[in-house]
Amino acid sequence: MSVHRLLPKLTTNRQFVNDFLGAKAPCFALGMVEERQQTLGLLALRPPKAIPQDVMDPGFNFGHTLLGNADFEVVHFAFEFYGFATYNVLLNPSNPLVRAVLAKMIDRSEYFFLAVMPDQGVTAFRSDIGQKNLTVLKDNWARIQGSTTNDVQYQKALREFQEHPYPPGQILSWVCREKLEYLDLTKDRMDLTPSAPQGTPSPDGEQLAIAKLLDDKVNQFTQTGGNDNLMLLTNMAPYMPLFHRLMEISGEGEIDKLCVTYLGLYRYAKVLERLAMGIRSGEVKVPR
Repeated sequence: MSVHRLLPKLTTNRQFVNDFLGAKAPCFALGMVEERQQTLGLLALRPPKAIPQDVMDPGFNFGHTLLGNADFEVVHFAFEFYGFATYNVLLNPSNPLVRAVLAKMIDRSEYFFLAVMPDQGVTAFRSDIGQKNLTVLKDNWARIQGSTTNDVQYQKALREFQEHPYPPGQILSWVCREKLEYLDLTKDRMDLTPSAPQGTPSPDGEQLAIAKLLDDKVNQFTQTGGNDNLMLLTNMAPYMPLFHRLMEISGEGEIDKLCVTYLGLYRYAKVLERLAMGIRSGEVKVPR
């Protein structure tokens, strides 16, 4: 099994890996992983089809919400692989395993993502989500900890979501949910020792992948008659983390060079620049 995009040794629970790989795909599971003596929550996904490397290069949009009513609640995760597919999963927060992994995610503000492809190729990487991106989980943590959602209520929520999934996309089966032993890394340990694959993206490759994706999204908006810059910002809000990532990995003048090639990216960058100038000057009021 080859692990892409992350070179340090990873350790997880052997029984968890065996049962996860033995489950019927497409599916999703929660676990724990140890890397450099740090334990993090693990989000493991087996998609129905291989996710191309050029789709993986810019990362994905991870969303989470709490669904339900006054009587019960379920946790919803969404994984949007830009321009390729979106996968959804519903979790029962009364499950001790779910609570343990969510607590670790909130505590560390990061997690490990593991995608096992149909050909058994694996992509793994550490993702920093930040406290501000965990608002729903943090604000509802007391309710999650006290959740009494039963299986009948969970199945009802799952059926309703299947009828009207949002965001639109495929729903993954939640597997490996019954054994807390899956989270135990003190025994039955399994080490994954990755090696750098030939397809590992360079910083330049990641830069171009993100620039092209942002450019495509702006052009799609424009082609549908989108001329309003405020609507553009609203439409592009899910991709703001990617723009920040592009800024992080780009040297002085490199964004300007990309904008010469990608005019959609140029438009987006200029709108963001004018917005920032407006905020600094006080012309654009920011709610406090």
